[in-house]
Amino acid sequence: MWTVTPSSSTDTQPTGTSQRQHILDTALALMSQRGVDGTSMRDLAAAAGLNVASLYHYFASKRELLVAVLQERGFIDDLAASTGPASIARDDFDGLADILEDILGSMLEVEDFIRLMLGEVMRGEETARALGNELFDATQTALERWLEESEPTVCDGPGAPAVARVLRAFIVGLFFEHLAGVMESADDARAAFRARAAEAAAVLRARL
Repeated sequence: MWTVTPSSSTDTQPTGTSQRQHILDTALALMSQRGVDGTSMRDLAAAAGLNVASLYHYFASKRELLVAVLQERGFIDDLAASTGPASIARDDFDGLADILEDILGSMLEVEDFIRLMLGEVMRGEETARALGNELFDATQTALERWLEESEPTVCDGPGAPAVARVLRAFIVGLFFEHLAGVMESADDARAAFRARAAEAAAVLRARL
């Protein structure tokens, strides 16, 4: 895992809005490694090349900073209007393996954020827990709708909700394997995701 190196005090630092964005990017990197409780405002200030007073000028507390990170990633303000991962709304998938691979690839692009959220949920942080529940519910709803519209035969018998729950568990479990470093082809996560998505689709279709 890559680490954050404190910026030199002589470095040219951004100001205004760009300074706030710099702080958020640094906070996400640090918190994904150490968790919110393990990241002090002093540590963050050092990593961002600021003094602590300057940091508190932008964010009054770590909790406020965490909420700002979630907002910056679009997971709070936009979630209520969303029906789940944006990629699920697309209609250009060839089939089940294609959509599973796309979801996993999208998760890979925000891996630091997912690491942060998992750590905070396990610690019982209420903001992260509430957000995680909303994301799970939104993903379930979106998968159900996609299955009913695009792969209805796969749902024969157990129904779309049950199949969506199995697929959601598959996605989460496979991503955990990636985070733990125990997945095959660990050096090429996308290739491994593609292969396992094809396997999952084949297993579901084998029962038809």
